[in-house]
Amino acid sequence: MALRSEQRTRPRTDVRQTHETVRHGWAARAAGILGAVLVVATGAIHLYLYNDYFSAVPTIGRLFLANFVAGVTLGALLLMRRGWIWPLLGAGYCATTLGAFLVSVHWGLFGYQETLRGAWQEWAAAVEVGGILVCVIAAVLAGRGDRRHTMI
Repeated sequence: MALRSEQRTRPRTDVRQTHETVRHGWAARAAGILGAVLVVATGAIHLYLYNDYFSAVPTIGRLFLANFVAGVTLGALLLMRRGWIWPLLGAGYCATTLGAFLVSVHWGLFGYQETLRGAWQEWAAAVEVGGILVCVIAAVLAGRGDRRHTMI
């Protein structure tokens, strides 16, 4: 009977903490999935632009292909792996892509200078900024979840 008595007097905070952990895990996973979609979308936009025009631009064309491969690879890793490092790498990928675009606009890159305005430029920039924000949120949530699991 002692075991049943302990079970009845167990505090209900365990249930609340379990629900919070499940909710937190769901939010972290949803942010990770959305981050992966935005990372892959960044790469897909660059593949489209490569096929549309940039295949004719020396060096830049190859970098657009490399951007696509990196985006798809990193997006897959974001979906398959857990932890804070993968979404942080996704944010870095989107930030680097956006940074290279801005360098190309202001100073030129490998002999090619881009314009700031245009449908694809604005669309790509919006996806990259969204990718940065969502991946940072996913990394923070995953990092908080990692700390919760190590404390138990």
